[in-house]
Amino acid sequence: MHTPDLKLTYVIEDDSITAITTKLLLEKTLGATQVQLYANGQRALTQLKAVLEAGGDIPDLLLLDLNMPLMDGWEFLDAFASLPLTHPVCVLLLTSSINPEDRARAARYQTVAGYFSKPLDMRVVSRILRVHREASGPGLGQPNIQGELHYLVYQSCATVPFGDLQLAKLLTQSRAFNSAHSLTGVLLYSEGQVVQLLEGSEANVRAVFARIVHDPRHTHIIKLADGAATHRLFGQWSMGFHAVNPADFKQLTGYINPDQKDYLGSSPSRSDDELHALLANFVSDSYPS
Repeated sequence: MHTPDLKLTYVIEDDSITAITTKLLLEKTLGATQVQLYANGQRALTQLKAVLEAGGDIPDLLLLDLNMPLMDGWEFLDAFASLPLTHPVCVLLLTSSINPEDRARAARYQTVAGYFSKPLDMRVVSRILRVHREASGPGLGQPNIQGELHYLVYQSCATVPFGDLQLAKLLTQSRAFNSAHSLTGVLLYSEGQVVQLLEGSEANVRAVFARIVHDPRHTHIIKLADGAATHRLFGQWSMGFHAVNPADFKQLTGYINPDQKDYLGSSPSRSDDELHALLANFVSDSYPS
């Protein structure tokens, strides 16, 4: 089950027995893949910074526990998001936590590709490898070999408003699929209302939108923009996510959709380029720096 593109794995785990067991199982399963152990997030973060400074190899896969001393998993994820990585790192949570709130919280981190429960066994290793392959995909920075760059924006209503667990599942599925198909974008959500932008090859974008149109979780789907793009606006995210407060969401959707009764814009129509820029600016202003 050796994976050629998985050369280095970090295991960040404070329990020494669990850490060593995980290392032995991964090395046995993955062959020549090197596995490095770190007892808490701070030690792993210090090592990553040193490696990046020296121009060394960073991990392809990172297995992260949540409850650790000095720096727990959440604190590590916050710090990790600002690192100048030289290539994408597949981050998977491997934790004993069965708290649904933890799973939902994890889905809100753009870097987290999956959530797994301890203990690690062959079945879990197989699932981890599958997620790693999906999350690695063909490389988000690679040229679109299936066609010119394209983007599409739609608005919809959830048939039943998503709870935290439903949102977590939706985001996990979207990120794995989008990464494997060189799609990027952002999803805005507020009390059952959705606005999503997809960007990638035209064939892949249209295929995903066709799936959404037939997805029973969506209703009242309105395509707001559909056209060619010169570059990706959300290339760093296989699927960015932002929960928008109702007032801001109403203002945004009213501004971009003049057919709505609460339309707040003064212009009767907007070009696709203006809409693309509007969403990019909205997300940039909404995400904390």
